[in-house]
Amino acid sequence: MLFLNYPFIKLQLPFWFGFLLYGIIGFFGVLIYIRWIHLVLGEKLLWKGINILPFFYFLPNLHFWTSGLGKEPVVFFGIASVFYALSSNQYKSVSFLVGSLLVVVIRPHIAMMMFLTIILVSVFRNDISFKRRFLIGSLSSLLAVGLTYIVFQMTHIRYWNWERINYFNEYSILSFRYSGSYVPMLEYNWFYKLFSFYFRPLFYDTNSVWGILVSIENTFILFIHCVALFFILRFRTIIYPEWVKYVLVFTIICGLIYIQRYANLGIFIRTKMMFQPFTIIALLFIVKQGISFKTAKIL
Repeated sequence: MLFLNYPFIKLQLPFWFGFLLYGIIGFFGVLIYIRWIHLVLGEKLLWKGINILPFFYFLPNLHFWTSGLGKEPVVFFGIASVFYALSSNQYKSVSFLVGSLLVVVIRPHIAMMMFLTIILVSVFRNDISFKRRFLIGSLSSLLAVGLTYIVFQMTHIRYWNWERINYFNEYSILSFRYSGSYVPMLEYNWFYKLFSFYFRPLFYDTNSVWGILVSIENTFILFIHCVALFFILRFRTIIYPEWVKYVLVFTIICGLIYIQRYANLGIFIRTKMMFQPFTIIALLFIVKQGISFKTAKIL
């Protein structure tokens, strides 16, 4: 971040220019996100004759974190660019290269999880040749290994040792003990750890207006997850395109890794912005299929 901001500091531009610049980057990130939605889901999602899809363009948490001065606008722009390229099978596109580079430079641990997702999904694809799968998997593996090394150096874990990794993870979690919204993740089972990360804070966690607003959004997101899960269990004929697999695998990987490091509801809110907007669209795609199957069965 210091490297990216250095030219603007040397030019002695005012502080408000930083908010304007990062707000514009976040704005373009949201535009790419909307383009991605139109690519994978279409421009309309009708409910009782009303197109409700634009409602999902304005998720409060998404716009809050992509409108300010910080890493989030740049990272979201990068992730949105990568998902757009993956969903249109444009691995060599400028969108994929620029998006990947931005995420690697700003947050290598997210880039590591992103390339791990590409590995897990691409190597099992049947719609592309073995040669291409091997090439994508090999390049992504090299990048993921290199990024893992960088992450280990940044977190002072230094080298692969499971006891050492657990020690630093517990140290990271306990460092949140005296924060205002600390949650005792070490005391939770795996299910409640993941639930806390994906869906909290909820109403029982907060006593502020801001917390209530976040709880409303989280409750809505939890509802979408429950409906999608119902249709997944109800209809075995639901189709999962590659873009859905990319999004869901990325979401799961992020959850499994972040619950080892974070124990603060505020950090949860901030971190989920990296993947949750995409997850919601993937779940809506499943819900849309489930509703059509249910309607066809009734008729």
